Amino acid sequence: MPVAPISVVIPALNAERFIGEAIESVHAQTLNVSEIIVVDNGCSDRTTQIASKLGAFVIEEKNRGVSPARNAGIRVSSQEWVALLDSDDLWDTRKIEYQWAAIQACPDAGVVACYFRVFQNDSVILESSDEVSQQRWAGYQGRVLVGDSCSYFPKIEKDFFPRFLPSCSDAMLRRDVFAGVGLFDEDVLYDEDFEFFMRVLARYPLALVEKTLISCRRHEQKRSFNLEEVRSSLFSVVNHMLKHPGRYPAGAPEMYRDRIKKNFLITEQALQERRQSDRKTADPMTRQ
Repeated sequence: MPVAPISVVIPALNAERFIGEAIESVHAQTLNVSEIIVVDNGCSDRTTQIASKLGAFVIEEKNRGVSPARNAGIRVSSQEWVALLDSDDLWDTRKIEYQWAAIQACPDAGVVACYFRVFQNDSVILESSDEVSQQRWAGYQGRVLVGDSCSYFPKIEKDFFPRFLPSCSDAMLRRDVFAGVGLFDEDVLYDEDFEFFMRVLARYPLALVEKTLISCRRHEQKRSFNLEEVRSSLFSVVNHMLKHPGRYPAGAPEMYRDRIKKNFLITEQALQERRQSDRKTADPMTRQ
């Protein structure tokens, strides 16, 4: 089977429950990758042993945090392209095949992405339909159709957002992109992928495979479940973008600022409901 010049980087912290499935989903690709790098971010469980047994190259990163771990993996990677994967997510078997075809069709693209579904246990709880995917681009003029399932965006315009933004498990990046925009900001604890990909899209074209090729797992230890921290971090990231607009797509910082203002009350209500639920769970009297 042919091998593509792709390094896969998987940061992991006590991920023994899911790391095996994540790596197996890489091995199951119809187009092989060149290397799988798992970054041990301070694991105290069997993550390292499982990853090594499955053929991954394991390195240690003692500076805790997902961004230092991703950056460490990117630095030691050796291939022309770097594909990111979270330790609890899964790739569909043709993910690399479709994205590599998109690279061949759009050689100027610096980043290639696709759509994702969200699942919990054995149930899919969120997935875009073909109709929703097409409605996403209604009225947007900067999209170039390439073949049956790929869209090319040579320049990201203001009204591109919030239609789409790559995330770590669906993204594959050309190595020189990191030299151009830098690595993940290690001072950003949440929404670090949002800030990073906004920098990328300000400078590099995007190729988007219009297929759902990623399964993002929802579970109780997921970092994004911490809504309070995620919201606080988003405020900080958007404020940083507003102070440094030249690093990001034109108009995007202002658009996200306005979006935060518009959705503030809805978000606050959701957080209040979460707080009340957490208090009830913590109070033994409410469970009697």
